Amino acid sequence: MKELSQVLKTGFWVTAAGVSILAILNAWISAQTQPLQSLLPGEEKVYFWRGHRLFYKVTGSGQPLLLLHGIGAGSSSYEFHAIMAELGQHHQVYAPDLLGWGNSERPDLEYTGDLYVQIIQDFVEQVIGRPTHAIANSLSAGFVLRSARLRPQHWRKLLLIAPLGDNSLVPDSVGIPLAQVAYGLLSLPVLGLALYNGITAPWSVRLFTEQSLFSPDYALDAAVVDYYYQAAHQAGANFAPRSFLTGKLNLPIREDFQVVSKSMALVWGERNRLTTPEQADQYRALRPEVPIYRLPGAAFPHIEAPSAFLSVALSFLAETGPALPG
Repeated sequence: MKELSQVLKTGFWVTAAGVSILAILNAWISAQTQPLQSLLPGEEKVYFWRGHRLFYKVTGSGQPLLLLHGIGAGSSSYEFHAIMAELGQHHQVYAPDLLGWGNSERPDLEYTGDLYVQIIQDFVEQVIGRPTHAIANSLSAGFVLRSARLRPQHWRKLLLIAPLGDNSLVPDSVGIPLAQVAYGLLSLPVLGLALYNGITAPWSVRLFTEQSLFSPDYALDAAVVDYYYQAAHQAGANFAPRSFLTGKLNLPIREDFQVVSKSMALVWGERNRLTTPEQADQYRALRPEVPIYRLPGAAFPHIEAPSAFLSVALSFLAETGPALPG
């Protein structure tokens, strides 16, 4: 009995020491993180959605255009820094950081795809106040498709960059809900943050950015990598990514894509390794009449090839004609 008691005491102190070390490391990483500054042009504004602060930039005049960033650790409207000024010469451009990302509030919530659909719908209705064009990337393109199905009156034309729907980075295996286990671990106060900090360590962010988000031969500015790292380590920046990593943001958008009657076009980076160009063929099979533009670059053709992207975007948004058949 005495030996068991000693083992339990030793285990307790080892665990306590380990948690303390992780807490110290978490605090050190937080202390090293610089405040995030928006590098987009335009006026800084705030929209309060159900009491939560959403940061956005607005610039230009004319028909409204909503820019919606992709989803992943460090994501924000910063991804539109190479094209927003030019878009603002033709449209009134709105670029929000979605709840949980960038300069917006990052509350400890269970984020879902449906939550973001509601946020986007309310932003269009309460902030923009009139039907808007949209340029949306990855999962956010899926959110727009769902919104355009539910509230078609909110939307004009949709330019969707490699839209992503019901995929998960941590899929459920047979009989074992790995995604739920992972979500639970990432939700733990000290250990969860330590796991997230490990996933988003400087070397990891740099490697993922260079090898997955951008083309291997693209001259990636170190400032871009640093911005993603800083954005990924703002206070509370770990809450939304845990939902992303465990599939809670995924929406089944196949039917949405088939039935939405708004004018649409898809853009794909030819070297996209996250949502491969072959997946574009699946969209083409569903609706051959929707144009698909293949541009230089990987996940962010609007960063790697801004001139080519702007040429496509401005031409598509300026076209007049009937909506696509439902």
